[in-house]
Amino acid sequence: MAADTREDSSQQRTSAHPSNSSSSQQKTYEKFGGAPENANALPGGAINTAGGKVRELTIMEALNTIKLKDFKDVYKKPCARDALLTGIGAGFGIGGLRAIMGAPALKACSWSVGTFCFGSIVMYEFCQRKRLLEMQGMKRAVEVIDRKKAERQTRVDQTEMANQRPKGDVEDH
Repeated sequence: MAADTREDSSQQRTSAHPSNSSSSQQKTYEKFGGAPENANALPGGAINTAGGKVRELTIMEALNTIKLKDFKDVYKKPCARDALLTGIGAGFGIGGLRAIMGAPALKACSWSVGTFCFGSIVMYEFCQRKRLLEMQGMKRAVEVIDRKKAERQTRVDQTEMANQRPKGDVEDH
């Protein structure tokens, strides 16, 4: 059977040295960099080796995935209500201030929209971070409660075992 021609000669030479053979020998998965994400895809990504081609999506298909229900239920998403209200308030404030200071109406509206977008994004991210920290704190609290419950149970078990011990076991000196 023929040898694998994909190996280069430098790898064959380094493995022949006795110093490299045992101490620094790599495992198979380390040599090749792990398995590919999709074993059926060729490196180009356009042809699927299992048969068929990857279908190109159009803008209309992407827009068809958006439903009216998504916009009707946006207030039910966590942090969305606070973020939108903060953005509306900030946009109204900055746009109004720019209008009062004498900026043209179009420029004041542009500042208002920009401030709304910026304020909403910042508040949304702040709220998400706050929720993440709160979840981590609750997770730690549950772990502490579980640990204390286990400790309390071991103490109860130890006292029950001590109470069940026959009185003749205690030696008098």
